[in-house]
Amino acid sequence: MTKTRSMVTLISAFIALTPLITQASSWDFSGGVVLTHQQTDEQQVANETAASADLLLTKQQLSGSWIIHLEASSSPNTAGISRALPEANNDVGSALDKNDNGRLQLSELYYQHQFNDQQSLSAGLIDISGIFEQSRIASDEATQFLGRYFSANPVIAFPDYSLGVVYEQQVSSAIKWRTALASSNGLADNDGRSYAQLFSVDEQDKGLFAISSISWKQQAYLFRLGAWANTAAQARLDDPNKDQANYGLYMLAGYEVGQHAWNLRLGAANSHVSAAAAFTSLSYQYRQGAYILGLGMARAYASSQQPEFTAKVIPPRQDTQQYEAYLRYAITPDLLITGVVQAIVNSDFTAAEDQSNRVSQVYGARLTWLFG
Repeated sequence: MTKTRSMVTLISAFIALTPLITQASSWDFSGGVVLTHQQTDEQQVANETAASADLLLTKQQLSGSWIIHLEASSSPNTAGISRALPEANNDVGSALDKNDNGRLQLSELYYQHQFNDQQSLSAGLIDISGIFEQSRIASDEATQFLGRYFSANPVIAFPDYSLGVVYEQQVSSAIKWRTALASSNGLADNDGRSYAQLFSVDEQDKGLFAISSISWKQQAYLFRLGAWANTAAQARLDDPNKDQANYGLYMLAGYEVGQHAWNLRLGAANSHVSAAAAFTSLSYQYRQGAYILGLGMARAYASSQQPEFTAKVIPPRQDTQQYEAYLRYAITPDLLITGVVQAIVNSDFTAAEDQSNRVSQVYGARLTWLFG
């Protein structure tokens, strides 16, 4: 009952904020509220209902603009799907305090300076992943795929809402270069999930996150190639007494023609510290009137690096696979309802006790209200 009341309060607060923002004519605004419900065939895992909300404000000023992102989420069910099957719902728990309770938070606050039509610089509290890993059909868990493996490339060790700087240059009409430097620890990466920790960038074990990409985009095609590194001290999987930085390469490709669209993701990371050494996913979208059908399959390849003494006791990690199909219907242009079916193989790289594949089926529904 308490969680139900918190979700109702959350949604009511964001609905109340909307007319206040519309009165501030100098600000452009957009956002949405999302309700999800999921069930699974895993007997020991509880069904889960969750809510989230986002409000994005933009104000033009001088030769640039201010961007503010407010975010809220309900508290995850400790015995629910989002904890037991972390790939199932990328929308749950997007804004949590140190006790894993949902909260309203300032997720982004940065200024984007436009030098000219080809060059821009953004600095402040910023979501780096939203700039470097955006797909046309597989990035927004509020309206597209709900599963984690279809929202972004999981092998990239992005910080979560971190202090950073992003530089973008339009090299030609089709080619754009981006590069960024940020703190390795974002808002959700610190144990206290506080803003004080966010600004304590010199704490032990913290480092820098750097990423650079080149994109080629035309009306039908999108191709992006990038490299990244996270210098925060991370324990090696084969020897927890040793630390090492994480780094990797990634690729994103997309194609659209008529009612059809495809997205491909590939990625590789340092297998000595990353649980997933490599990743691949393929997504498809078909649009027909008010309906959108999405199909996706993905695989995270488990690192083979494990301590020798651990391997004798715990079965080696197995590759995680995720499959998702969703059908979305636009009741109105701003009100969307979606049915989602997923199959997750060896969730969180954990197979069955006999080391056979552990297959979890997840069924869900999502209601999305967009505004702005």
